[in-house]
Amino acid sequence: MESLIEQLTTNPVMLAVVMVLAILILFSVIKKLIKLALVTVAILALYLGYLAYTGKEVPTTPDELKVTIQEKVEEGKEVIDQKVKEMNRSLKKKTSELMEEKVEKLFEDTSSVHQDSSG
Repeated sequence: MESLIEQLTTNPVMLAVVMVLAILILFSVIKKLIKLALVTVAILALYLGYLAYTGKEVPTTPDELKVTIQEKVEEGKEVIDQKVKEMNRSLKKKTSELMEEKVEKLFEDTSSVHQDSSG
């Protein structure tokens, strides 16, 4: 590690290359953070626009915003849970119907085989 630092301090070309790389990495990180911030602001603006469009109360403080977002998340979880339960019931019903059809067909096939062999 010490030899690397010594090479960088004594060789200006190496120092310049390392500085350029460090600046590029820093620029890349800052660019990604700015994109993340812009996306977050856009989502927040869309949410506030939705609240204003639907006539619901628009939060004025960060705490109110946090509470309304938590409420919406909870409502979303409840809706998803309800839909999953409905899908499970529907799937069980369809599976049961298919199994009954398969069993009936199986019994029909075996009874026709017995009739053919006895007749």
